[in-house]
Amino acid sequence: MKILKLALFLAVVAGLSGAALSSVYEMTDPVIQEAKIASEKENLVKIYTSGEEFKAVETNLSDYPALQAVYEASSGGSVKGYVYKCSVTGYGGASTPIVYLIALDKDGTYKGYEVIDASGETNGFGSKVKDQPFKDGIVGKNIGDSIDTISGATISSSAVVDGIEQATQHYEENFK
Repeated sequence: MKILKLALFLAVVAGLSGAALSSVYEMTDPVIQEAKIASEKENLVKIYTSGEEFKAVETNLSDYPALQAVYEASSGGSVKGYVYKCSVTGYGGASTPIVYLIALDKDGTYKGYEVIDASGETNGFGSKVKDQPFKDGIVGKNIGDSIDTISGATISSSAVVDGIEQATQHYEENFK
């Protein structure tokens, strides 16, 4: 009988704990999502500098393993383009992926490229994916133009280019 009472007490405590956790999640999730956008906005405004507003876009990314999120950039109520947050595995491995943003204008031009994290890449080689010469080889090109990889950092730069290609494919299928 005593074991039954203890089991019942444990079930009630577990149920109340689950309900409390659920309600806390319901209250804090929107705040957490807004904080994520705010922390990424610093990088988003490096790409779009004309006072655009950014809104997370709800879209299916399951067919695109490199894509983590999509943001719509708009100004004065009109859409200017889309920014994709990508995460790819470079030479540094999956434990420290290369995380970056790639922006596409409505006309199909790569508007910007900004690396958020490439800390797992080898300095002087894979870390070159965040340097200006690589960025210059992306920004301003149109969809369909080839993007050169970096000699000596082929694995890392090829992974970044693959992520850009996934973003381009998603853009063409959903927003063009």
